[in-house]
Amino acid sequence: MELNDLSVEIKAFTDTASYKIDEQNARLLAIEQKLTAPRGGGSDSDDPNDIGRTVANSAQFKSFKEGNQGRTGRITVGNFHKTTIVNATGLNQPLVPPYYRPGILMPGLQRLTIRDVLPSFPVNSNMVEYCRESSHTSNAGIQTNEGDTKGESALGFELKFAPVQTLAHWIPASRQVLDDAQALAAYINARLTYLLKLKEEDELLNGTGTGVELSGLVTNATAFDTSYTTVATDTFIDVIGHALEQVTENSNFEPDGIVMNRLDWHTVTLIKTQGTASSGQYIYSDPHNAQTPQLWGVPVIPTKSMPRGQFLVGAFKMAAAIWDRNGATIDISREHADFFTRNLVAILCEERLALTVFRPDALVYGGFPFGS
Repeated sequence: MELNDLSVEIKAFTDTASYKIDEQNARLLAIEQKLTAPRGGGSDSDDPNDIGRTVANSAQFKSFKEGNQGRTGRITVGNFHKTTIVNATGLNQPLVPPYYRPGILMPGLQRLTIRDVLPSFPVNSNMVEYCRESSHTSNAGIQTNEGDTKGESALGFELKFAPVQTLAHWIPASRQVLDDAQALAAYINARLTYLLKLKEEDELLNGTGTGVELSGLVTNATAFDTSYTTVATDTFIDVIGHALEQVTENSNFEPDGIVMNRLDWHTVTLIKTQGTASSGQYIYSDPHNAQTPQLWGVPVIPTKSMPRGQFLVGAFKMAAAIWDRNGATIDISREHADFFTRNLVAILCEERLALTVFRPDALVYGGFPFGS
């Protein structure tokens, strides 16, 4: 190829490249004018923070415009219209959706313990009757002479009864939510059952026996005889020891349980020795090790169902019994008011039971001395 032909081709290539660069410059200029134009129209904006002006004044764009690079590369433009792009706070963020933790967080559940200290039996009636000895007179003795009249003793009896009562509660829910959220249905069932059992525990322990309430253990128990307290400075531990002795003295049964509030039990565990070489050591146990709650060899049942400052000790397995007519059940029905037409359901949780206290003298109820 001759030199003249080569010069012609080089000039043609240069003209073409220059044309393309001019075309790209024109397009970028048009973008710049649109971006920097005021929203209401009019002259170009002089705001140095406008994105178009920022691009046009950048070193990357100038180098590209002069043909030194094939592309501009990344250009930092900063803020748009003077507004910094940041995450919104609170709910319903437009930029970053929240993470949703699956499931429902259930609150802490109180441990239910009272039913465990009592024997329970099934029953197929709505009433439990029992006969117990109410009095006795013993004239047992040695016959003085043959033919002499022997001593006559007497026994008195009484018929007692305890009606089967129904404990129940319910909650409304939409049919759709149960269809669409099966986990919610299971959660509702579990919560209803637990809350029913919590009420059962309170009735077994504190039921007054009035109206349709159960006649609970505390209501039937013998009052603590304060004459057992021999020292004015008796501690919680001393008082429990006296009450245990009262149970045995009154009923001839050996106590098998001590019911007290959890905070009172906490007070017992913190009692320390005083006025000795080992002063300050814990009396109950070594705090480094887990211990089975017990006093005087008898198991302790700490529960929030017992009011603080009070206690109940007794031979529970001999003193009382639970009679289960129907265990706790869950029923779901649309047959309530206008629930059928409103696509609502009633979720019902209920049980039927009776409580009999055979031997009130085998239970002792009382209070702790203040400040023990």
